[in-house]
Amino acid sequence: MTLRRSLTSLTLGTLALVACADPGGGSSTGTDPEALVGHQWTLDASSMASLAGEVPAGAIVTIAFEDGQASGRAACNSYGGAYDAGDDGSLSFESFAVTAMACEAPLMTLESAYLEALGAVTGFGVDGKLTLNGDEIDLTFDEEVSPVALPLVGTTWTLTTIASGDAVSSVLNGTDVTAVFTADATVSGSAGCNRYSGSYTWTGDQLSFSPLATTKMACADDVMAQESAFLASMEQVASLAIEGSQLTLADGSGALLLGFDGTAA
Repeated sequence: MTLRRSLTSLTLGTLALVACADPGGGSSTGTDPEALVGHQWTLDASSMASLAGEVPAGAIVTIAFEDGQASGRAACNSYGGAYDAGDDGSLSFESFAVTAMACEAPLMTLESAYLEALGAVTGFGVDGKLTLNGDEIDLTFDEEVSPVALPLVGTTWTLTTIASGDAVSSVLNGTDVTAVFTADATVSGSAGCNRYSGSYTWTGDQLSFSPLATTKMACADDVMAQESAFLASMEQVASLAIEGSQLTLADGSGALLLGFDGTAA
């Protein structure tokens, strides 16, 4: 996605984005809103270089459009917010919520430049690639092939985000919160301070946990608060989704509760 670090909101304002066909008679650019949806778009290297003088190796900037929400990774943090697209190529974003993780300075510089550039975009087009254009802004995104999903069972899932309503927070530095599912329907891991274990029921995209047993160690107040929030969220889990190495757990209404990164066994 990003636990007790605060969520910051970045208001990009309302962006009126109008895309036109090439007036010079070249190939036209698609402006059907449906062309935006169902893809993971990754900012290409030349576009990243145009935003920052130093682009760290492995830097990733993405955007995706789904169910009225635009979201992605802005080099360091995850961001997301509502958008509205018209069949004339117009597009508007509401304010974006951005997680508050701290990364190395070059990544933060790239992130700031990217989010600022989104505020200057005035047009979009989809023609195999996604382009976002504006005054002195020209961003090109490649379509990313969806990675093969890791299996739920046998993968070590490490918590990255915890959500409560509209608030999304990152895991405290220096703490590891994990979940490991076994074939005999047990789940166990670290809750940040204490170990926990219990059983789970999984059918299709439906997932639920039995009451979880924990050890009784005491840690720093902020670590214990994070642990309590994690265990409380686990009690509310009703469904799961796995995309590549990302596991998300949601409640009965489909609202995000927990996000994990997976490491294959």
